[in-house]
Amino acid sequence: MIEILGFADLLGYLQAAVGKMEDPRKDSPNKQYSIKDAVLSAFGAFFMQCESFLEYQRQLNSRKGRDNTQTLFKVSKIPTDNQIRNIIDPIKVVTLFEVFEHIYRILKTKGYLKPFEVLGGQLLVSLDGTEYFSSKSIHCDQCSHRTHKNGTVTYFHSAILPVIVAPGQKHVISLDPEFITPQDGHEKQDSEVAAAKRWIHRHVDFFDDAKVTLLGDDLYSRQPMCELLINQGFHYIFTCLPESHITLYDWLEYLNANGEISHLTIRKRHGRKWHFYNYRWANNIPLRDAQPALLTNWFELTITCDQQNIFQNAWVCNRCITNDNVIELADSGRARWKTENENHNVLKTKGYHLEHNFGHGKQHLASFLLTLNLLAFLFHTVLHLVDLFYQQIRSLLGTRKRFFNDLRTLTTYFIFNSWRHLISFMLDEFDPICPANSS
Repeated sequence: MIEILGFADLLGYLQAAVGKMEDPRKDSPNKQYSIKDAVLSAFGAFFMQCESFLEYQRQLNSRKGRDNTQTLFKVSKIPTDNQIRNIIDPIKVVTLFEVFEHIYRILKTKGYLKPFEVLGGQLLVSLDGTEYFSSKSIHCDQCSHRTHKNGTVTYFHSAILPVIVAPGQKHVISLDPEFITPQDGHEKQDSEVAAAKRWIHRHVDFFDDAKVTLLGDDLYSRQPMCELLINQGFHYIFTCLPESHITLYDWLEYLNANGEISHLTIRKRHGRKWHFYNYRWANNIPLRDAQPALLTNWFELTITCDQQNIFQNAWVCNRCITNDNVIELADSGRARWKTENENHNVLKTKGYHLEHNFGHGKQHLASFLLTLNLLAFLFHTVLHLVDLFYQQIRSLLGTRKRFFNDLRTLTTYFIFNSWRHLISFMLDEFDPICPANSS
């Protein structure tokens, strides 16, 4: 089998990015470790989902003269954890963003993003902010802060973590983040919307000829954001709540009273019960009261069962809504929740420990380590999509936890010449335990 995009290719993209990083340290005979060793060692720990991975490899090296950081991650010499933090802290993370771009482009070129396309070839990119560090005492110049009523201050780091999502897809594809952090020349704290606008400006040419629809919560459904997206060639589907869009909902009330809101109802079987999907929509509604007001299109989905509402939400979009596309539009809008379930939740609870303080530093350490963690998540996702051997062993072992436990155990005691060697060994040695005969 010809490997289209294997672990060696993915690691090669990361190595190439690391090779472009300038070393801010002065030349010294005491400089034992390279930036490459520090970055790839840290990445190895994230990829293996094991904080003790580097220590286990040091012990393995002391016994056998080499270790898996060398063979799997191309590390020459493993720095200590503190040395890794000190080396990485002054390095700006932006160089790592090209790794996300390389992976996106090859997935697009090879057709792996086809199953993610909706609405006539659109890719859905969900924007959502999340915190990844919080402390009452530790802080740096890159921190945001909130002052509580009792006068105490919480310092925190947050970022927008964009992902490609699609209805019916269990995976999400991570794109490069945008950090919500104090900006030069601005007295006010940074915000999620301001960070999202920076991300959008950075990605005008990122997607080439791909058609992209951005998803977001009610925070995004404001005229300046919507106009920016239209001007930059994007589509949007944003949650639209009545309390924050009074003028728009006044118009909807008027249209409803005159029978000018379109309707569609379908039913779907869920177990023994029927769920009724009730769609309503209207086109060309002013988004705000102030002039000039952008005309947008509104739609709503209410799901009922036994005459009880079990789901209700509404969105605005810049695509004309019809009887033929309202269902797909609603499915696309609802796909935004995959950001929380398949992205944030996985990063927080499935071994990536998003909210754990791996290191804060004084400059860029926290954002750099978060980006390495996101790359580890992206690498795992890509291997799940394109690597048949990886798919097989994950299927055989069942749970994510079992797979990474086995991975850590094997690499603690044995040296593998490559990722393919490691996965092949796991497949060759796999011997499922037969259930005991209870007769």
